[in-house]
Amino acid sequence: MAFGGDLKDLPLEDILYVIANRGMSGRLTLTTSADEVLLAFEHGHVASVTTSDESLRIGRMLVDQGFVSEDDLEQALALQEVEAGRSRLGDILVDLRLSSPEQISRAVAAQFEGSLYRILIQPGGSFVFASGEPGWEISPFEDFPIEPMVLNAMRRADEWLARHANQAEVEIADIPIVPTILDRLSDPERDVTLALLNGETSVWKLAAATNRSIDEVETIVAQLAALGLVNRLGGSDEG
Repeated sequence: MAFGGDLKDLPLEDILYVIANRGMSGRLTLTTSADEVLLAFEHGHVASVTTSDESLRIGRMLVDQGFVSEDDLEQALALQEVEAGRSRLGDILVDLRLSSPEQISRAVAAQFEGSLYRILIQPGGSFVFASGEPGWEISPFEDFPIEPMVLNAMRRADEWLARHANQAEVEIADIPIVPTILDRLSDPERDVTLALLNGETSVWKLAAATNRSIDEVETIVAQLAALGLVNRLGGSDEG
């Protein structure tokens, strides 16, 4: 069984609540213009997190937290490649006695919360949940409660969005925007300019209106500002 939709219609926290409380197994794919996250669940518990954000990859987090060395990580990644990805990186590190289940669990928990935060601060997005057993022979890493991490990710996202809304206001410069000017712009620049003309006033809202990531819109706004077409009323701070 599979179901999916728009994160604007069904909030992420509601989706996770249903999966956890019904003890569902399967894979939840979350997609925004900037990120893609795959969460594997086994009977309502997080079994693994896969993300397009390299800073949130499990191996990188284990190194950053001081649990494994760069050499340890390279060894485990090489073995995972030989196995064609059939084993989780954490399982391999534990089997090689390069890390402990507790360390892996802590890293997965941080990865889970960080990935949710990244999804929540991006405008729009979609989800697909496909039910079925993940296929690993062992249980999820040491269990951690989902609800506190979801709430913390939401709190962090709300704080970021409130701060960003105050600091990333944009307006059209006090010059006439005529068709000849629009014709000279690239497609992304034109999309953002038209969204501004339609009344959007913040980087976040521009990203939602143009279906682009916040980072991409920040770059486009900087380009338009250099051309004298927009004024920035503040700076962004992703903290």
